[in-house]
Amino acid sequence: MRSADASLLVGCLAGSGAAQTFIREEGPVWISHLVLAETVRALECVHGRTRPRLVEALEMILDNKDLVIEDPAVPRAALEAYRAGLDFEDALAVETARKAGHLPLGTLREELRGVPGTVDPRA
Repeated sequence: MRSADASLLVGCLAGSGAAQTFIREEGPVWISHLVLAETVRALECVHGRTRPRLVEALEMILDNKDLVIEDPAVPRAALEAYRAGLDFEDALAVETARKAGHLPLGTLREELRGVPGTVDPRA
């Protein structure tokens, strides 16, 4: 099975024929959690996508039959937390720790204060 990095995934979402052909012809293509996080960051920071459009893009990725997502339950749970206001990367970190059975997730990030499954060691 082939895999793809964030540039290929972003290219596919942006309509790059080469990226779409790679996924269609080489598929299924494996996508890691790291690539999902990088893709969201690139779409947000470089391409200026809004949260609703990012949610839509993540749903398209997670539901694409030509993509095999690393442990898909984790990014699906992270997507729900992202919809509720967390950054996708933060949500993915919490959900990865939850799935692995390694909670609480220690953090100094104010954005995660009070999120179930996290703890601020300064508190």
